[in-house]
Formats: sequence, structure tokens, C-alpha cells
Amino acid sequence: MKKFIALLLLAIPAALNAQTKFGVLVHGRMNVNKKIDIAKDLGVSYVRDAIVMQVWSGRDEDYEKYINAGLKVILNVNWGQVQSTKGEKTPVPFPKDTAKYKKILSDILDKYQPEVVVIENEELNRRYHSGPIEDYINELTAAINVVHSKGLKVTNAGLTGRGLCLLVYNDYIKRGMQKEANDFARRCMKPAWFKEKRNNIKDDEDNEEGETSKLDKLIEAYKKLPLDYVNFHLYEPIKNIGGGTKDDVKQITPNAVKEITDYLSRATGKKVMSNECGERSSSPELVPQMLQEFAKYNMEYVVWFSGDGEAGGKALQ
Repeated sequence: MKKFIALLLLAIPAALNAQTKFGVLVHGRMNVNKKIDIAKDLGVSYVRDAIVMQVWSGRDEDYEKYINAGLKVILNVNWGQVQSTKGEKTPVPFPKDTAKYKKILSDILDKYQPEVVVIENEELNRRYHSGPIEDYINELTAAINVVHSKGLKVTNAGLTGRGLCLLVYNDYIKRGMQKEANDFARRCMKPAWFKEKRNNIKDDEDNEEGETSKLDKLIEAYKKLPLDYVNFHLYEPIKNIGGGTKDDVKQITPNAVKEITDYLSRATGKKVMSNECGERSSSPELVPQMLQEFAKYNMEYVVWFSGDGEAGGKALQ
């Protein structure tokens, strides 16, 4: 953790001259007071926090401490919390009772007014969520109505690396830009993605074709819904999705942020933000490069994930 704080201290001031509002998600075994100290040491005004709706009791102590410390909150509002038993995580079904959902969300937002409300964490992450993607779209639709009625901004849970790459690649193909698709795949995608057919698949949504179908449904929904932003999560090196570190990587993936943000903006007509980004490597060179790249394309909000353990650690819901 100390190493990454030092890196961010060097990188963030250079990027703060841009219009982008930078924040930090401090993840680790520490209390909220320590997280506040880290955010202040970094010189950022924003933090990411989360409230779990099913255990909402009328107030959230951590949120209040952030606000009382003068920090602004990008708030994840999650229907449930992943449970772990015997080393296995049980994902949470998307809510179906929209009346109950809207009532709890309204209570939370009557109490607190975060700068941006993020509905769930990583909508396509099967470790976190279960159920058809249409249930998430219904949840998001209900949430948008509540959030906007409070005069607040709202965004989706966060499209992630592999899905983002599939979207951009498929978009190039659909537009007849095979050369550009091949170049993007070379820089950002694993060859196995084009060949993998998992064994014993019972649900077609679990394979690549099913994932593409879900992604297309989400993008179409995000285009139609009155979202304030489309949210994505990105880690470098992009091509190393799936674990491990690449300590020899000294440069971010050329043009990837531009291609991803251009696609999301064009496909949905919405502004683009990231409430989670980071690196899987421990190469210090990547930190300022990533932050400066985000600032270059005038993303309004960018939150860096800083966790205990090697590299960026593992983000949790």
C-alpha cells in the first residue's frame, strides 16, 4: 500500500490540472479514518464508498465520516453483499421487487446526496451477480427514476476489461474496419478469446457468444435510458485480464483508452466515467501514464483502486 500511495502522490498532481475529478478507492484491512488520511495525503477530493441496501438501517457511519472530513463521495448502492462460504462466493440475484427497491433507494438518498450514484458493482461480473441481464436493466431503470427525482446523477455498475474489448472489437467488425479490429485485438485481446469453448456449458450466456449478447443488450439500454454517465473499469496491462502480474510492462496499451471511450460515447450518446481503474503490474511507470491518459480525454470522474497486496489487489463488491 505505501508504495502505491507514493506513486499516486507523484502522479495525481500532474493530472489535476485537467478537468477530470480524480478520486481513490482505498481497499484493505483498515478503518475509515485511515482511508480518509490516505485520500487527504493523495490530495484528492473524491472517494468511492458503498452502501448495501438489504442491511440499510437509516444511516451509514463510514459515509458520514467521509462527508464530515470534507470529501465528496462517488457512491455504489448495492442490492446485496456477496457471501463467502468455504472459500466460495455466492453471487446476489438482481432485485425483482422494484417497489421495495425504489423505497429503500429513496430512503438512502433522502439521507445522503452523493455526487454520483453507481447502481451495483460490475453488472456482468458473475462472482457478484446472478440472474438475467434484463433484471439488471429493470433495476437500473427503477434507480434512474429515483435518483433523478432527488436531483442527483446516476451511472451503471461498470463494464469491465474483457467485455469492453469485445465491444470495441465487434464494433470495428460491424463497421467493416477489419484492419482496425485486428490491430485492436493485437494490442488488447487474448487469442484464446476467439477460440475458447468452455466444457460442460449449460447456459449459453456463459460462453463468448452469450457474453456478447448481454453486452449488446446493455449498450442498447444505456443508449435509451437517461443515464448521466456510462461507467467502465479498466486495469493495465489490459491484455493480462484474468490474473497474474506483468512487472516488465512499462507502457500502457497505446490508444486503448481513446478507443474505449470513443466507442462508449458514440454508442450510447452519454458522457464516460470510471469509478474504478488501476494496474495489475507493480511497474511505477504505469501510474502517471494511466491518470494522464484519462485526463487527456476529459473524463469527468476517475477513481483509482488502491488495495493491499501486490499490484492493485482485487476489488470487492
